[in-house]
Amino acid sequence: MHSLIAELQRLFGRPGQDLPDPLPETGFALDLVSPDARVWTMVIGIAPAAGWAPVAALCEGVVNELELPAPAVSVAGSAGFRVWFSLADPVPLERAEAFLAGLQSRFLAVVPAALVSLLPSSSARLVPLAPAQAAGDGRWTAFIDPAMGGMFADETWLDMAPSPERQADLLAGFKSIGAADFGRAMTVLEPGGPVVPAPIGPVAGLVMEPPAVPGSAPHIGLAVGSGFVDPKSFLMAVMNDPGASADHRIEAAKALLPYFEG
Repeated sequence: MHSLIAELQRLFGRPGQDLPDPLPETGFALDLVSPDARVWTMVIGIAPAAGWAPVAALCEGVVNELELPAPAVSVAGSAGFRVWFSLADPVPLERAEAFLAGLQSRFLAVVPAALVSLLPSSSARLVPLAPAQAAGDGRWTAFIDPAMGGMFADETWLDMAPSPERQADLLAGFKSIGAADFGRAMTVLEPGGPVVPAPIGPVAGLVMEPPAVPGSAPHIGLAVGSGFVDPKSFLMAVMNDPGASADHRIEAAKALLPYFEG
């Protein structure tokens, strides 16, 4: 079994549904609900028109407020972004629907409902598994490093087939949500759960810009903020900062090349 298939099976497979090895280029429809109506994988789709910011806000909220493992994220071509939640232990379909609805209400309330899809539901249970060729034009879906998600704000796809080895390495860093953590999160997400204030400030990578201190001196230099937890997210912010000099943006792009070359 290829390492990519092993990682996909570990995170998103369920008993009785073995993934094809290798995955067909045209894609594979993952059935999210077992015959006895149990769910191991949940997906939130966010349309391209919503942009990257709500995806980042959702991922941040899941990690920082709910204290759950970071979800995996994929670019999905014309469908935009997909955020993937893996469960170590299955839950009934109704419980999965409640979890997804809670996430939408808490972290995506400002996004028009028409731009958000929640899977599975009582009426939809299949989702295309990445990586796959999104259309007959050479565009591909793929899992991405969430810290680099801003790079895909305008084009939610890859222009070439992603490396299976790199996809496997990326997915190896994600963990499934344990039963105890899922239950704790549900106490927060269900109606009447405790309110946790959302972080304040613009989204930059997966890091929130600290609020300005009244009376402090204005910022001079790059306008990307501070508090980045890794070099990639900082470089990503510099490359996409329209206020940065061309030299700064070019140097940031050069430094990021090793993360994206095949």
